[in-house]
Amino acid sequence: MSSSRLSSETRLRLRALLHAQFTVIVAVCLLATAVGAGLVYTTHVDPGTETETRTVSSFTVETEYVHSAEVTEPNPVFETGTVLEGRNTYFMGVAPELDVGVETRYTATAASDVDVGVESVLVLRNVGEEGETVYWSEREPLASEQFSDVESGETVAASFVINSSEIDATATSIEEELGASPGETETVVVSNVAVNGTFGGEPTSYTRTTEMTVEHGEGTYSVSEPGLQSETPERTTEITVERDYGPLRSIGGPFLLLLGIAGTAALVYVRSEIDLALTPDEEAYLSYHDDRSEFAEWITQIRLPDSVFERPQAQASSLRDLVDFAIDNDTGVVEDPETGAFYAVAGDFVYTYHPPSPVDSAPDEGVGGSETSDADLETADTDELESDPEPDGPSADSGESN
Repeated sequence: MSSSRLSSETRLRLRALLHAQFTVIVAVCLLATAVGAGLVYTTHVDPGTETETRTVSSFTVETEYVHSAEVTEPNPVFETGTVLEGRNTYFMGVAPELDVGVETRYTATAASDVDVGVESVLVLRNVGEEGETVYWSEREPLASEQFSDVESGETVAASFVINSSEIDATATSIEEELGASPGETETVVVSNVAVNGTFGGEPTSYTRTTEMTVEHGEGTYSVSEPGLQSETPERTTEITVERDYGPLRSIGGPFLLLLGIAGTAALVYVRSEIDLALTPDEEAYLSYHDDRSEFAEWITQIRLPDSVFERPQAQASSLRDLVDFAIDNDTGVVEDPETGAFYAVAGDFVYTYHPPSPVDSAPDEGVGGSETSDADLETADTDELESDPEPDGPSADSGESN
């Protein structure tokens, strides 16, 4: 099939589709226009607002224990008055008192009216394995201090003294009075740190609990503390922002709007300029192509010998009728590869079908061309029977049209 014939067939089928489904297609275009307009308005003109919850961190709090012990008893190693700082283990006999400071500071980009409170207690307790069971416990306040109008980066310290000899004596006395020590006796300093103020324009309260353990041995005591602890408290706030849409909606909305408008305008223009309804010749042309595709397996391209055309010929009104006749009479349908005519030989007759010529897109030209072709075909058939039995004679004009 030539490209011109294929193009002609495509145009005819498009016209037939538009004629049959014009209302539906226009409705779809109008719907696309309405949806596109709605998307454009809600996306680009008035997107609206939404509330978002965001996590903000407006300040950081740092806390740590600092400790030291002054040598108060003469000994061959350390001079009296020497300060031993930041050690893991201290000697109870020469430096029994441990000076402890709970240092706290905060950093913030915007803060005001910040108060820091530190409260420390000494907990002496006897616990079972893994600390799950507490057999006895005694608490002793160590320090409770409040600091007002603390600046960002300023360090405040709550100080107190722990006498390891007295603690050891207290634990021994309790165990003797109880008459038993079922678990392990431990000494823990528990400090509660509270920071209150306005950070980033929002009133905020923050608390933290930290612990330091003091373990007594034979003439020594060891300190175990967590080191510098830094924490940035998370605070959530709700803000109203303009609703944001993805690229699919941002681009798809205008595209759908333009597509709907262009489609509707094109359909209205085509209907006003072109008669979408097919003429009988155009319908016959499409019907032939439908039959040719449907019955392709029953058709063979063969050029028949001249002697076949000496028989009387009968004209079929459609290719479908010719194929049905051939099937009923157990014969085949032959398509002349040069003229495009179809033949079925049965008995003493040659049954013939000449396909319609391609119809131009202009209705008047297509109709006129088809009538001329049919007249030429009838004349050619008469000439073939009377004078020239050439196979391509019956549809020579038709073949040229193809």
